[in-house]
Amino acid sequence: MNGVITDDEDCHEQATKKAFDQVGVSITPEIYRTFCLGRTDATAFKELTAEFQIKKRNTEDLISVKTLFYLELIKDNLKIYPEVFELIQRLHGTYTLALTTSSTYNEAETVITQLDIGRFFKIMVTAEDVKNGKPDPEPYLLTAEKLGVNCDECLVIEDSENGVQSVKSAGMKCIAITNTEKPNHLQLADRIVDKYSEITEAFIRNLQKR
Repeated sequence: MNGVITDDEDCHEQATKKAFDQVGVSITPEIYRTFCLGRTDATAFKELTAEFQIKKRNTEDLISVKTLFYLELIKDNLKIYPEVFELIQRLHGTYTLALTTSSTYNEAETVITQLDIGRFFKIMVTAEDVKNGKPDPEPYLLTAEKLGVNCDECLVIEDSENGVQSVKSAGMKCIAITNTEKPNHLQLADRIVDKYSEITEAFIRNLQKR
């Protein structure tokens, strides 16, 4: 969702920085990309608290603080990528859509409600639904299970290196969009695109035949 549908990775990064500022840790862009991009807060924050030996706040407290900052930031700052709403509408007419996100349920539900897109997705898998987040394949394996389909029948749009790795480890086809990562970080994907207009039904059919 984040980085694929919503252009709000900056809000997640700002919220994470604000949360860790409270415990005296400066989250640089490189630290954020290494630990957080495309991953659940539970995994990322656990590793960050260990890396910086943070003992003042536990991981759950920091996630709660970050979520509050994030929800405040998106009130007036939630952006959607150009052409993505049209793509969702178009694909919904032909395919069964699911949403697999590293966001918490609270974050995802707020975004979906604000954008009024919940009706397009049959199921949603969030950070709370899995023990191991991306790049582990568990989120996408669970998505396929909930949909009642085989993994090799699934095609996923991802934006991060961790996300692409999760998809491919689950045995699914992957289209990577260069919204948040440079192409050199997305090489595991089956195809890399720069614009959503490139993802036509013919494009998908050709990819599924590979």
